[in-house]
Amino acid sequence: MKKEIQRATILFLFALFLAACTTAPTRTSDSKAVAKPGVSEMAPAEAKPLVEAAYSQFIDVRTPEEYAAGHAYRARNIPLDKLMDNLGVIEKNEPVYLICATGRRSMEAAKMLNEAGYPQTISIAGGTAAWEIAGLPMQK
Repeated sequence: MKKEIQRATILFLFALFLAACTTAPTRTSDSKAVAKPGVSEMAPAEAKPLVEAAYSQFIDVRTPEEYAAGHAYRARNIPLDKLMDNLGVIEKNEPVYLICATGRRSMEAAKMLNEAGYPQTISIAGGTAAWEIAGLPMQK
């Protein structure tokens, strides 16, 4: 009995830890995940159907060399150091999904775009590494 309680406690704490590591998306009435207004982070598996939408904005902010070595399917390359020079090609009224190698640069890009007036910017948690580990489509 004591071991079962310990096991249940450990599982509960582990689940709580995992839940605290990600930002949960908001839900629409048809149960599709959508990003929250502002800067947020989304797991690759949650982002996949959203970035595959016809008019989605999915931007890889890595260097051209990193991008050429392999990138998430449908992501277009606008390097972080060129992002502010390319605001004219990014729609302000639609969510902007950003990805990099590990999630650090994409979060920085999300904050930059949000400060520039983009109301919904989403960093892909774990970046391209997490995208690939999740078995999501890659492109070279």
